[in-house]
Amino acid sequence: MMGANYKFAYEKARQVLKKYKITEVPTDLQAICKGLGVEYVELNDPEALDGALLEMNGMHVAMLNRAKSFVRGRFTLAHELGHICLEHGKRDFYDPEMARELGEDVPENKKPAKEQEADAFASELLMPTDQLKKYQGELKNLDKMAELFQVSKQAMSIAINRYYSSARNFK
Repeated sequence: MMGANYKFAYEKARQVLKKYKITEVPTDLQAICKGLGVEYVELNDPEALDGALLEMNGMHVAMLNRAKSFVRGRFTLAHELGHICLEHGKRDFYDPEMARELGEDVPENKKPAKEQEADAFASELLMPTDQLKKYQGELKNLDKMAELFQVSKQAMSIAINRYYSSARNFK
């Protein structure tokens, strides 16, 4: 099994942001759905999933559940859009609900490569490196950054760490 191609996933997310002229945070996922021809639906059901992407009659329907954690739903939706944009065909069987029961979340390196790539895509889509650079003076204020980008503190923390390590490696 091949490993995840993170560089490709990050680059693809940057291309999507550029294509749909998204230059501000929080990332407008509805605009991306519209651009991709994905129907966008919001639920308010505490029993349903955080978010999902369904395929019905060859059409994609993105669901975001307002009754659950909004930031988690945004990440889930961005992750699912990643599968479309990265052109992942049939995916390895991976059940995030079961994964959560085994421990809050499965470690990234234990997920199938396509899931890791979709997470990387979602991370760059919601917390673009260019935007992190723009807010560089605020990066130490995790609460403010998470609120600004409409992501979880955990996701923002990971993105900031990635930002600093890539800045060291590539500058």
